[in-house]
Amino acid sequence: MLHIGKRLKELREKAGLKQPELAELCGWGSQSRISQYENDKREPSLSDLEAIAQALRVSVKEILFGEEESPTATGLIVSYEATDELDAEDYIFVERHDLRLSAGCGNLAWVVHEKDPLAFRRRFINARRLDPKSLKALYVRGDSMQPYLADGDTVMIDTGDTAPKDGEVYAVCFDDEWFIKRIFKQPGGTLILHSDNERYRDIEISAEQAEFIRIFGRVVWRGG
Repeated sequence: MLHIGKRLKELREKAGLKQPELAELCGWGSQSRISQYENDKREPSLSDLEAIAQALRVSVKEILFGEEESPTATGLIVSYEATDELDAEDYIFVERHDLRLSAGCGNLAWVVHEKDPLAFRRRFINARRLDPKSLKALYVRGDSMQPYLADGDTVMIDTGDTAPKDGEVYAVCFDDEWFIKRIFKQPGGTLILHSDNERYRDIEISAEQAEFIRIFGRVVWRGG
């Protein structure tokens, strides 16, 4: 018996997936197989290991023996020379953007960056019930969200998800500047823009100031 259950669970949670979501990415009808593997009640076959590794965007070797490279927050990124190397039926391409503000938070322009888009397996996107048309990638500026995000990391945001959920991370604009911050909701409609790096102060936005904040979208993926 390989006893890989604990490592498999850690990789799944690092990818932000629940057991049913991972099972769906693997093409399995229920989560029972994942549960059995994580509890070391069953040893996965090679084909199942390959399906899990592909879904988690890691290697089979990492599942079996632990981390072998420095992964991103959601797994290893596979490089490619050009998008035509990848099957458009299997992949979703998300453009990287620069966010340009003009006349405050009311006007913005998503400027496509010159670098190649990010490629995600279509089933990875579908399992999270994301609309590819609402996805945009941005570069992280500064270290205010370390260790969750580092300067130069890339985040993918869902521009269709702008109603703040407590504790989630969003791209927002406030006081004519855009940030990536964790949002906490307070009684009375107050919002706290929280920096994970304790060196930075929180920004408190009262209900009366709500007109001055704009939420661009929730962070649904991050990578370095």
